[in-house]
Amino acid sequence: MQSKFKEKRAFFDYRLFFTMLILMAISTVMVYSASVWNGGDYANTSFFEKQLMFDVMAIVVFLFVAHLNHETFRGPLARLGLYLITFGMLTATLFAAPLNGARAWLNFGIFLIQPIELCKFVLVIGLANYFDQKHKGQMNGVIGIVHHFIHRQIAPDSSGKRILLSFTDWILIPMTVLLAPYAIIIRMQPDDGGLFILLLISAMILFAVGLPRGYIAVAIVFASGVGLYAWNNFSANQMERIQAIFNPFLDAEGKGYQLINSVISIAHGGFFGVGLGNSFQKYGYLPEPETDYIMSIISEELGFVGVLVVLGLLFFLMWQGALIARQSASIYSSMVAFGISSIIFIQTGINIGAMSGLFPGTGVTLPFISYGGSSLLVMSTMLGVVANISMQNKHRIAYHKEVQEARKMSVTSSLLKGGASVD
Repeated sequence: MQSKFKEKRAFFDYRLFFTMLILMAISTVMVYSASVWNGGDYANTSFFEKQLMFDVMAIVVFLFVAHLNHETFRGPLARLGLYLITFGMLTATLFAAPLNGARAWLNFGIFLIQPIELCKFVLVIGLANYFDQKHKGQMNGVIGIVHHFIHRQIAPDSSGKRILLSFTDWILIPMTVLLAPYAIIIRMQPDDGGLFILLLISAMILFAVGLPRGYIAVAIVFASGVGLYAWNNFSANQMERIQAIFNPFLDAEGKGYQLINSVISIAHGGFFGVGLGNSFQKYGYLPEPETDYIMSIISEELGFVGVLVVLGLLFFLMWQGALIARQSASIYSSMVAFGISSIIFIQTGINIGAMSGLFPGTGVTLPFISYGGSSLLVMSTMLGVVANISMQNKHRIAYHKEVQEARKMSVTSSLLKGGASVD
């Protein structure tokens, strides 16, 4: 028992764990600072206290999942169960009270849950498993039933049908079975930012797993067509939000209000910031500064240096995730690690883009930094999965080294014995 604990401790990924802890520590301090003035309630500590509770829960979740075999999530029953639960939660949001113009949250009294956070993880698991099974030629679960049904209906007896089957296997099946049901409900909420993230996650996994070049060209043309269609069918509210990016002063008290005050925060902070706790914009000028726009407060109080530290820690997590993906022995493990790293990358990019005026504000949280339990707990779960993949990689590499050393010693011993016998 003790040797097993020592072995796990030896392979535990402390880099991921301590990077997460540092980010959470920065988050907790900045959540306290950003929320200290809550609608006129000065010295408010409710957000800080809740964030501390979420931090403890996130650490426990990370440590538990890091020691849970990540292969557990890929079993047919586990995948189906996770998918049905997340789909059911998404559907339930349609009957919930709207929040900030969208029905994207479930209120459990103590805290709010945004089901799409879980959907991101389940989508990565589903896509990683599908492409791993596709590579091995062994399909199971619901997606396997769909795959077998299509291949029974279409015989690959011509080049056209072979191309159709290949396109179906690469894009139509995973997108229709795994992504489309989520997308329909999310579009009804509506949560365009969340849907955009799911599409980006899918695209990045497709490219990473080796999508044929011809299909990449088709995907680009298709995406361009969808983008043009969406542009021509944007609502007046969506068009105003987009126009606010280019000229927020057209509606300074409306759609451009958050962006203007976010940019003021960034400019006010300068290189070294105005000092921790000394933000001016958090006093009612920047709505909900502890959530989507927390990086604006970090920029104002800690300056460009503080922003660089936070982004450096986040990119370190992404880089480690990419290295772990590269070292993995299976397509499943590799794509899970890569997919989770992609989620951190995408959300960081969108959040920073929204605060600086590159993208419309979409309500996308900054991983491990923005206030909230829903995002933090799911992120810590996903990072725990990456840590488990890392532990298995280290164990496999160490085992192969031991085998190679044993073989070298055996060869050396044989040579020495052979030399002794000749003498």
